[in-house]
Amino acid sequence: MRVLTEQQIASTVEALATRASVDLPEDVEKALCRSRDEESSPRASYALNMMVDNARIARQENLPLCQDTGIFHLFIELGKEVALPPAFQEAANQGLRAATEKVPLRSSVVDDPLFSRGNRGDNTPVLIHVEEGGPKGKARLTVMAKGGGSENATRLFMLLPGDGVSGLKDMVLATIREKAADACPPVVVGVGVGADAGGALELALRSLLRPVGSRNQRGEMAELEVELLQSINRLGIGAAGLGGDVTALGVHVEEAPTHIACLPVGIVLCCHSLRRRTAEV
Repeated sequence: MRVLTEQQIASTVEALATRASVDLPEDVEKALCRSRDEESSPRASYALNMMVDNARIARQENLPLCQDTGIFHLFIELGKEVALPPAFQEAANQGLRAATEKVPLRSSVVDDPLFSRGNRGDNTPVLIHVEEGGPKGKARLTVMAKGGGSENATRLFMLLPGDGVSGLKDMVLATIREKAADACPPVVVGVGVGADAGGALELALRSLLRPVGSRNQRGEMAELEVELLQSINRLGIGAAGLGGDVTALGVHVEEAPTHIACLPVGIVLCCHSLRRRTAEV
């Protein structure tokens, strides 16, 4: 059994958080470029062009892609015969502190959510998600930074089984109508269906790790993703909420078993600056 060291986790998180903050992933940038080239609205096309230029300048100048540097998630996929050290949370926090100082990044995390709301100054703690799935003897680490605007658009609906597919579609479109313009569109829409309340939101969040525009391997789910994307883009909210053809770059739906009496639907939006980076350790 191989046990990752705290230093490996800290250094990897520092590198991934740094790069994710200044270098938009290729799949996201390509989706923005396609949207810009296909957009028929001059105002929306102008906004999309600014988003593409922003990504280029951030990469060239090593500057944060957005002033809202976000709250940081760390997804850990453990392969067979590999384990985490006891202090992996603090190791991840150490890496994020270093990245915050190095770039530098604005600190976006407050300590006390209800009363003093004092800024922590270092963006910690990292929100950690652990599951199986990395290559044998290794771990796959993905850092994702998620801004507050899109985070505030998160929705959870505890539907009844009889609400079915049509109920899910209605809730997704209602969320987009209500919140997409506040989430810096064009957005990437993550939908989780099944599990329990928390699990549905976790599924939706994890779906954002998929390449933008990829499809669920199950045929029915892939068709649902395409239908939802088309319906969302017909709403005409457009880039930056200015009206236009492209409100969403992609829709990703993930599912899990659930209780016979339940149909949980979690919806997580991410802004056009979908910041994530992955490495194997």
